[in-house]
Amino acid sequence: MVGFKWGVDRNALGMADTGEARLRVIDVKAAAAELIAMTLFVIIGCGSACANGASNPSNRLQVALAFGMGILVLAYSVGHHSGGQINCAVTLSLVLGGQVPWYQGLVNLIAQLIGSLLGAGLLCAVFPCEVDETKTVGTNIIDTRWGVGNVLVGEFLGTFLLCFVVWETAVSPVASCGKNACIAIGFAVFLAHVILLPVDGCSINPTRSFGPAIVGAIRNCEGSLGDVGGAPAWWHFRCRSSCCFQTTDWGYSYHH
Repeated sequence: MVGFKWGVDRNALGMADTGEARLRVIDVKAAAAELIAMTLFVIIGCGSACANGASNPSNRLQVALAFGMGILVLAYSVGHHSGGQINCAVTLSLVLGGQVPWYQGLVNLIAQLIGSLLGAGLLCAVFPCEVDETKTVGTNIIDTRWGVGNVLVGEFLGTFLLCFVVWETAVSPVASCGKNACIAIGFAVFLAHVILLPVDGCSINPTRSFGPAIVGAIRNCEGSLGDVGGAPAWWHFRCRSSCCFQTTDWGYSYHH
């Protein structure tokens, strides 16, 4: 039987040596921290894209810094509550590695998804369609120069980089950086975005991508997402012949 509690020592949520002494409770405080952090992360990262676009190297560098520094700041802010996962891929790796029980990981995932939707919704209130440089609330879209296979490899490598840094700086008992692990993790996110922003807007974080994709499709600025081939736009992750990226704004907005 799994119970609920507001605030639990995160060490108590780990796998016990024998498996019998494990504290079977869901830390609601940790889930709330993940919800708040994901909301703010979407506002910071996707908000930077909405405000500036990603049409040139300098703008892409600014967006990459926003995502990286956003994770750095938020991981420091909520790390003592939830571990500062703010990414379902990181959460899954911690569950598979026995650092977080599956039931806590599941609740954290739900909180992250809700936070992503909330953050994207709040961005719509800040950036109406006419001033949203992406027209999609920063939804990830594959540039036509790359195929789906290329993007899958790129996203796998970027996600691996992030999870590798998390494990070697924040989880490993022999790590030497201590509480400064958040700095390395934030810069890992920054580096992944520097590489992948021109490719697909860089996700490496399915929960971050979830909210903008859903909210952007619902808002459907100026019909820019439209229906392609009779199917809803949010099924289409690649720009087709009649829907091309505006100038060189790769990875984010596209137009008829």
